[in-house]
Amino acid sequence: MAAGRRDLTVACAPVAGDVLRDTGPVLVYRAVVAGEPAVIKRLTGTEDAIARRRFEREGRFARLLAHPSLPRLLGEGEDWIAFEALDERISKTRRAGPAGARPLLAGLADALAFIHARGVVHRDIKPAHVLFRGERPVLVDFGIAGTPEDDLQQAELSGTPAWMAPEQLSGGPALPSADIWSFSALGLFLLTGEKPYTGEAETVLRLRRAGAAPAFRMPAWIEQGDPALAGLLKAGLGSAADRPAASDFVRVLGRGWSAP
Repeated sequence: MAAGRRDLTVACAPVAGDVLRDTGPVLVYRAVVAGEPAVIKRLTGTEDAIARRRFEREGRFARLLAHPSLPRLLGEGEDWIAFEALDERISKTRRAGPAGARPLLAGLADALAFIHARGVVHRDIKPAHVLFRGERPVLVDFGIAGTPEDDLQQAELSGTPAWMAPEQLSGGPALPSADIWSFSALGLFLLTGEKPYTGEAETVLRLRRAGAAPAFRMPAWIEQGDPALAGLLKAGLGSAADRPAASDFVRVLGRGWSAP
């Protein structure tokens, strides 16, 4: 691992066009690791105790959570984690209609059921965090993931205002049901192209705290064309206690693609 880390340190050196995120305590780069395209996260804000704990936890999750619809871990060190490079975001390749959305949602639901069964909650499901390995959707970025009893979830409001479950807005513990709300919103986005809320983060937070309902509605053509999926998505956007589990989506949708 030591030699690999020396190579990775060189690969992480900032190169024009290779920096994906250059602000905040965790920088993100493109690089090549052992001949394979990679995305590297590097912790630079070592004085930020919360950022360090989140970074260490993301590395731990990456080691423990191996699934065909989760990113492969290529290597890690004290202040870096390397993941496989994946293809464009789902927001650029939206599939329309139940037939196209079903296999995408099936693979993601299977990944969600997998992490939930291991006590992990993603907490930031949205189109930008779904990439592709070929045709297979992959749920990425466990930077703010946690467990229901994790005290970091009360340390600060984390998530994307337009896509987080209502209960996340209060900063309370995020349970697997919170992921289901975001996953259901993602499902409607795949089917209709509509986002639950639009605008800058502060504007969305203000609207949601004032009780604004999501902007999208379940179109009749979805309810008629795929009533089972429509019913799950509607329930997934309901109250936390009444939301289906990820395994319910897997039962209705299947598992998407077989493991390679």
